[in-house]
Amino acid sequence: MSVRQRIFAALAANGFGQAVTIATQVLLTPLYFRHWGADLYGDWLMLSAIPAYLALADLGVSSAAGNEMAMRAGAGNLRGAQQTFRGAQGVAWLAAALALLLGAIAAGLTWFGALPASPRLGTGLSVAILLGLAAQVALGFSGAVVQAGFRCAGFNAFGTTWSNLARLAEAAVAALVLLRGLSPLTLCLLTLAVRAVMLLWQWALLRRRCDWLFHPRVPADPHLLRRLLWPSLAFMAFPVGYAIALQGPILLIGALHGSAAVAVFSAMRTLARLPVQLTNVLNNAVSPEVSRAHGEGDLAQIRRLHRSAWALTTGAGLLACAGLALLGPWISRLWLGPGHHDQLTLVMLLAVSWVSAVWNVSSIVLTATNAHVRLSAIFLVVNASGLGLAALLGRLPGEAGQAGLLAALLAVEVTMLAWVLPAAWRHSGDGARAFWGWVGQAVRRSRWL
Repeated sequence: MSVRQRIFAALAANGFGQAVTIATQVLLTPLYFRHWGADLYGDWLMLSAIPAYLALADLGVSSAAGNEMAMRAGAGNLRGAQQTFRGAQGVAWLAAALALLLGAIAAGLTWFGALPASPRLGTGLSVAILLGLAAQVALGFSGAVVQAGFRCAGFNAFGTTWSNLARLAEAAVAALVLLRGLSPLTLCLLTLAVRAVMLLWQWALLRRRCDWLFHPRVPADPHLLRRLLWPSLAFMAFPVGYAIALQGPILLIGALHGSAAVAVFSAMRTLARLPVQLTNVLNNAVSPEVSRAHGEGDLAQIRRLHRSAWALTTGAGLLACAGLALLGPWISRLWLGPGHHDQLTLVMLLAVSWVSAVWNVSSIVLTATNAHVRLSAIFLVVNASGLGLAALLGRLPGEAGQAGLLAALLAVEVTMLAWVLPAAWRHSGDGARAFWGWVGQAVRRSRWL
C-alpha cells in the first residue's frame, strides 16, 4: 500500500471515529436524561470523573513508544520495534496495576466516607462502580499498545477502525442498558465486559496481521523508560496545556461576567471548534507516515507530508471558518433559539480555531518523531501566560473587556504558530522560501496530497 493509500485509508478510519464520537454525544445524552433523570446522571458523571484521571498513569509512554516503534520499523529495525513493543506492554501492565491500586484507594476512601458517595446509589454501589471504571481505564493502556502495534506495522487505518468499532460497541451496550432502565452498575459492568472482549479480539487481529511483533520472541527493551521518559512526560504536558486553554477561559468569564456569558461563550466555541475537529482527522492520518519517514531517514517525504497537510488544513479551515462566520446567526437560532448569538465572539473564536489548526498540523513533524519536549514546555508557558493576559484585559469595561479577552486567546495561537512553523522547517530540513513556494504551487494546481 502506498503512502497516499495509507493516508486516505487512515482519513476514512479517523473520520469514522469522529462520527462515532459525535453520534455518541448526541444520542446517548438524551437517553441518560430520559431514563435516569438529571440527578442520577449527574452522580454518574461525578463518579466517572474520578477514574478518568487514572488514564494519566502511564505518563504518556504509550504515545512516545508508538512513535519509536513506527520509526524503528520504518528504518527496517524490526527487532528494535519488537523490543519497544514488549517494553511498552510491560509499562502498560504496570500502569494498569497502578490504576487499579489508585481506583481501590478511591473506593476505600468512599467506603469510609472520606470521599462522598452518590446519595441515590449509596456507598456500596458507588464503590463497585468506581472499581469497575478503574478496570476500564486499566484495559485502555493495553488498547493503546495494540494500536501502536498496528501503526508501526503499516496497518494504522485497520487498527483505528477496530478501536472505533470497540467504542461503538460500548456505546450500543450503554444505549441498550438505558433503554431497558437498568442500573448504573449494570452499565459499568457490561461496558467493561465489552471492552475486555474487544481488546482480546484486537490482540488476536494484531497477532494475525503482524506476527513479526511476537515471533521470534525477543526480550523487552530494558532502557525504554529511561530513554523515553522526557518525550513521555512531554506528551503529558499537552493535556495540561489544553486544560488551561479550554477550561481557563470558562472559569475566567464566569468570574468576570457571570454564568450567562459562560453559556454563550461555550456555545460559540463549540461551533467555532468544528473545523479543528475535522483537521484532527487529517493529523491522525498523517502522523504515522511522518514517524515512518523519519525512521527511514527520508526528510524529503516528511517535507512533502508537512507541506501537503499544511496547505490542505489552511485552505479547508479558512473556507470552513468563513462559512461558519456567515451562517453563524442562522445556525445559532436553530440550535440555541433566538437571543443567544454573539457574532463578535464567534468570529474571534473562529480566528483562534483556524490559527490553532494551522500550527497543530505543523506540530506533527515534532510530535510524531518524539522531538516535542521543547514544544510541550512552550505550549504550557504560552497558554498560562495567555490566560493571565486574558484575565488582565478581560477586566476592561464593556465590550472592550470581551474583545480584550478574546484577543489574548488569539495571541496565544499566533505565538504558537510563530514558534512551531520554523521549528518544523528546521526539523524537516525545510526553509521558508522553499516551503512557501511549494504551497503557492499547490494552491495554483489544487493538488494537496
